[in-house]
Amino acid sequence: AQQPQNFEKQDIPRTIGGLEIPNELDLGQYTVLYIGDDLNIDSHESNAPTRLLHILLRCNAPDGPTRIWSYSPLSQTLHKDILDTALSPTNDTTLSTALSRTLRRRYFLLNKAKLATTIAILIGTTSNSYTFRRSLRRTRHRIQSTGRTAYTFAVGKLSSSAHKLSNFAEIDAFVLIACQETMAKFWKMEREEMLVPVLTPLELDVALGYREWDGRYSCDFGDLIRWDEEDGMDNDEDGYDGEGDGNAKNAKSNDGGNINDSDSDDEPFFSMISGKYEQSKTISTSKQNNHLESLPGQGKLIEYRSEAAEFLKKREYQGLEAKVGATEAKVAVLGQVGIASNYGEKL
Repeated sequence: AQQPQNFEKQDIPRTIGGLEIPNELDLGQYTVLYIGDDLNIDSHESNAPTRLLHILLRCNAPDGPTRIWSYSPLSQTLHKDILDTALSPTNDTTLSTALSRTLRRRYFLLNKAKLATTIAILIGTTSNSYTFRRSLRRTRHRIQSTGRTAYTFAVGKLSSSAHKLSNFAEIDAFVLIACQETMAKFWKMEREEMLVPVLTPLELDVALGYREWDGRYSCDFGDLIRWDEEDGMDNDEDGYDGEGDGNAKNAKSNDGGNINDSDSDDEPFFSMISGKYEQSKTISTSKQNNHLESLPGQGKLIEYRSEAAEFLKKREYQGLEAKVGATEAKVAVLGQVGIASNYGEKL
């Protein structure tokens, strides 16, 4: 089991677009002015539109500013509503349309992930900051506290990781923990190459029933932790020991109920993907008795079950079989040379 990591909680500043915003500042009484010419948030070739995308997503929250203006240094024009501005001179699509399209796709993916039973945490950063460590711990805890299986993957470059991740067919969904710019750039690759949903930590909260799709959206670790504290859900990670039994009782479902209530464990939910009621395959941890001595076997390990091993048994091809001792050993000989389409003479 993972050992507890009880580190002292730190104050996390509120930031938007890389700028620190005082916590006592009410954004609803201010207007945000964005200065820049590259407004095409559908493009991920540079950091400027990617940063703008996350500014718009963050400011679209209920506690965001009332107005967002934009100023173009190139044309020296001021737009008093950035959402009505075209993406580029050659693209008449407005920022409002592009932003809505992005949010619809994110909502589609989180609904698709609601039936996931095996979720992998994909680490896309080399940071070891306080917010990263706390976000990783809360993500793993929330997956396991709802009866799902959690794996943690660390890959090199995310841009070339799609083919590697496709080898893990037993994974139903991924949750990416990375910086905001990396997440936005990964979304484009995810649309083209990934076979299963890749969620952000906030989208995972909605899929698991911890949070509602209420307009608040952010890929910033600090925002998620701060919103947890405001909603009274920050205690579910204190003293977490990796066994998945913590305080998942704090999680609320989309209808306001408790996701771990025994009365609602077998309650079906309407899937917007299939258009019908679906049954969750997860097992509620609230039914697990904390008194191990009263359980069969008195809390001793009598059987270990791995979701990955169970999935492997169902696969037709399970890899090369060693068959040690069953195959006759032969002396190695030289084979043919050349490329496969034109071998030379056998030596």
